Formats: sequence, structure tokens, C-alpha cells
Amino acid sequence: MTLQNFDIDDFLKNYWQQCPVLIRGALPEAETLLSGDDLAGLATEPKVESRIISLDRASEKWSLKNGPFDDDIWSNLGEEDWTLLVQAVDHWDDDMESLRNAFSFLPSWRIDDIMVSFATKGGGVGPHFDQYDVFLIQGEGRREWKIGQLCNDESELIENLPVKVLSTFEEQESWVLEPGDMLYLPPALAHWGTSVENSITYSVGFRAPSKAEVMIDFGHFLSDHLNDFQRYSDAGIENRQSASSEIKESDIQRIQSIIREISNDKSLISNWLGQYMTEPKYDDTAVNSGDWNFDRFMEHWQSHALIKNSASRFAYYENRLLVDGNELEPCPALVSQIIDSSQAFEYSTVLATKDKHLPSVFCTLVNLGAFYFEEDI
Repeated sequence: MTLQNFDIDDFLKNYWQQCPVLIRGALPEAETLLSGDDLAGLATEPKVESRIISLDRASEKWSLKNGPFDDDIWSNLGEEDWTLLVQAVDHWDDDMESLRNAFSFLPSWRIDDIMVSFATKGGGVGPHFDQYDVFLIQGEGRREWKIGQLCNDESELIENLPVKVLSTFEEQESWVLEPGDMLYLPPALAHWGTSVENSITYSVGFRAPSKAEVMIDFGHFLSDHLNDFQRYSDAGIENRQSASSEIKESDIQRIQSIIREISNDKSLISNWLGQYMTEPKYDDTAVNSGDWNFDRFMEHWQSHALIKNSASRFAYYENRLLVDGNELEPCPALVSQIIDSSQAFEYSTVLATKDKHLPSVFCTLVNLGAFYFEEDI
């Protein structure tokens, strides 16, 4: 799937993380990607995160139900004013990979997941904002989107609601999206979607950890990678302490020196970043990891192609491959081409590369559940 009517360079320069933009007819194939029945079927699965958000127009009260749902729930919801949202549909539906690939001009490890929503007439989740970039692609039906103010930590939500709805919405612009249209929204921009008729919207969201999350997770990472003998030291103190409780400027500088030393260690930073950004959000990989020994793996591979698990997350840096929070090193140069492709990998094709490390890397990837043999699901 390829974006149409879309100038990548212009978008990255003038819109990405700056301001919203509507692209008409960007992904016409989206209209037939998924049906409401398909989404309803996913919402009945125990491992799939789903929810239904409804608005009672008479009382203006919102309600929230979390899945999995029974098959008979749909007949009790009525014909208007409710929305079904299903997270990480790309983990469960292979057709979503083609939609993910449309955004290959951005780092794949930044993509969080593809959420899909089915809404009846009047359905929506109210005015809100997200802390990350999102592309809203219209599938079947039409949905109106209103754009509001830029929010911050002082933006107030309506209290005592099961969903996060802004108490104030300052409309700036609005559009009705037709099938295939795409709306990009930068982080923290208030928006409000309302379905004009039964409709499906695909939300491609991007991971954007807060600075607090970065520091907390990096601290946990360091606790496993620094040894107990690497400590604060103040050997060579030149002046006697005049007040025993005083923290001197030189003491602060020593701590700053420790932090600088760690932050300047590019290998440490890249290792943490790769592991953190490939850590699975959901423990729902539809492929079971294995316990293949190398000889049995190689024998099986000769008659069964390998396929990449669409639920797995990959990144690489120099000669290190990061997969679902795991580091593989050394990483053959060819692996970068392989993980960026969606094709099946035949034994003969990969062996023809004559890279002696490649088969063992694939064996590890199969045991991690990041690849699978085509008949195994």
C-alpha cells in the first residue's frame, strides 16, 4: 500500500510534529481493508484489548465497557452513538502490515500500533488529545473531525467520567473524511471525531515516551549494566570541610561528571534505546516461540519458508539487532534488509548469500517468536 497525493519531504519539513494536515484520497485501498464484522469478531477474543464507548444523548453521560465481548452484545447497543475500539489490530490481522508499510518513511520502531474503530452514526469518544503523533485513515463510511486548541498539563478534563474528555474545546477547523482520506495530527492537539454514518477509522499511533519515562526506564537498564564498584569518589579533596553538612560546588560537579560519562557512552544509549523501543506493548504474539536446536531448525527450513511475525518489533544499530526487547549481536548486515521486508524467506535464497552467521540468527529469531515457519499458525 502506497500513499497517494502525498509529498513526503514537504510533510516532514512543514507538518510532522508541527501542525495538522488533511490528505484527500491518500489511501483509497483502506475502504476494503476491514469490515465492522471483522472488528467485532476480534473484540470477542480474550487476548485482544477492546472497548465500547457510548454516549447517552438525553443525560449527556458517557459509558465505557471493556472487552472481550459476547456475540450477543451488538444487538443490545442500538443503532447510534456508540464506538467500538480495538487496539493493536496489526498484531492479529496480516492485512494491516500493508497499512504499516505505507509509513515506512518514518522509523518503524516509532510506530506503536494500529487501532481500529467502528462507530455508528453519532458515535465518537468526545473531544480529547493524544500525547503522540497519529494518522487517522478513513475506511468505509464518513467521519467528521474537528480540530481544537493545543493542550498542555493545565488542560482540564471533565471529572468523574470513564473516558478522558476535555472540559473545553476551542474549535479551529473541521472536515468530513471520506473513504481513503487521511488526517495527520501532531501531539497534544485537541480533536473530536463524530461518525456521520456507520464508519471505520484506522489510527496509526507513534510511540513517544515522556522524559520521565526515559529516565526511569534508562535507570532500570543501568542497574543491570553497571557494576557495584562504579561509585561516587571524592579522592583528592583540596580544602577542609568548614561545615560538615554543606554540599559544595565540587560535589555537584562530580555527580555531573558521572552523568556525563554515562550519557556520552553511545553504545550504552543505543543498546537501551533499541531494547526500550522494541519492547512489546502487548504480550499477545500470535506465534509461539520455540525451542529449536540448530540442526533440526536447518532441516525444517529446507522445506518450509520463514515468515516475519507482524506482532514483533525490530530495530538495528550498527551490528546489533534489537527484537522485542532482546539484543542479538553480532548482526549480519543482510538482516537489516530482511527485517525491513515482508516477503517469505526460503532456505535456498538465504543460503545463497553465503553469510555463515545468518542461519544462526534466524534460528534465534524463530525461538524468540519473531519469525515462524509458514505452516505453524
